[in-house]
Amino acid sequence: MLHIARIQFRKMSSQARLLVTPATALVDDKVDITVERLAPRQPVTLHARLLEGTARFQSYAHYRADDTGRVVVAKQPSLGGLYTGVDQMGLFWSMQPSPGQKPGLRLRKKDVSTPFLVDLSVHDGHLDMMEEQNPAALVTTRLERWYLGKGVKRIPLREGRLRGALFLPPGEGPFPGVIDMFGSTGGFADYRSALLASRGFATLGLAFFGYEDLPNDMSDVDLDYFEEAADWLLAHPKVQGHGVGLVGTSKAGEIVQAMATYMKQVSAAVAISSYSAVSYAPLPYKDMVLPCARWMADQIVFTEDGFANVQNQLEDITTEPGIHACIQVEKSHCPIMFVTGEDDINIPSVFHANKAIARMKAHGKTNYTLLKYPGTGHLIEPPYTPHCGFYFHSAFRGVPKAHTAAQEDSWSKILDFLRKNVDKCETRSKL
Repeated sequence: MLHIARIQFRKMSSQARLLVTPATALVDDKVDITVERLAPRQPVTLHARLLEGTARFQSYAHYRADDTGRVVVAKQPSLGGLYTGVDQMGLFWSMQPSPGQKPGLRLRKKDVSTPFLVDLSVHDGHLDMMEEQNPAALVTTRLERWYLGKGVKRIPLREGRLRGALFLPPGEGPFPGVIDMFGSTGGFADYRSALLASRGFATLGLAFFGYEDLPNDMSDVDLDYFEEAADWLLAHPKVQGHGVGLVGTSKAGEIVQAMATYMKQVSAAVAISSYSAVSYAPLPYKDMVLPCARWMADQIVFTEDGFANVQNQLEDITTEPGIHACIQVEKSHCPIMFVTGEDDINIPSVFHANKAIARMKAHGKTNYTLLKYPGTGHLIEPPYTPHCGFYFHSAFRGVPKAHTAAQEDSWSKILDFLRKNVDKCETRSKL
């Protein structure tokens, strides 16, 4: 009887069916994953693999089929692997660099005209897929995960000294305009810009140093450059002309706050994981220069593995002379959203957001929103981005953490915030 049962088990397993809906979607869309035609209570491993250039990422999770031979990822718990518990998108955010890849590898889309291709497979038994060498799969399928939605246009920008790319949603418009920027790593990344455009915003992904013929160092950046970008975007025939929204991470979060302080063109600003002061180098603007708080290398603490905790590297902004570097956000007349992680060890972003908000409160302002997430670090990316425990930086090596719930919640609230405030300029006059 035992021999017969084993033969029957293998026969049922070979007929397994893997259903993924939708198989083609934006990266911030959830997907339903169901495995059918397994043996009742059969243990299986779900495995996801992704190749982006030379970078290889993968994840896996252990499941047990129910009494009808089905695994429904959105309803049943993972029993082991890279995550446990019920998590519909666990196979996506838990991806890690495959064995042989360098540690600190961060998955970022470099060419938004192509999707992430994710190969999903089902394997008999509970396996360690980070160790197993190509075990035979019961069934496989491929998913497409896009940052660039259908009909969204990407237009490279080389206008005057402005560099980046403009993303326009399908349709006649005009659309609410948003400027999207990243931080002190420099260069140019446009995946978030593409996703914002896929959600209805005319989005200018803006580079500001370390890209093409732009300055090589942050110390050569001036705030007028960003005002030129705002004016250019507002003048575009497919962009609503009353004001732009801003989204900036890390160093760009400082710039976002400064733009909201001094520029009437700004309707809403989102500062993610940023200081509340100008850091590293003074920031010229028109006939003045915004002073900076210094980075202090002697305050960097290195772990036993040689990675850097840099959250205390900025000069104290509560005393002389650092206090003069604080951005005067109390002068802003547009809503500002601060997005922070309580476990950010690149920048103590909760502390800095509270300092900025305290300045606003002291002047009777209420045009602020604080999003604060426990167990969350510096890299608060769009939803379901693979968790990055630490990454390589051009200036130092940092150890940020990320939390998928914070990514999902913050992204939804950022989109709602921009839709509310960039589309309706009349909300600004009462702040």
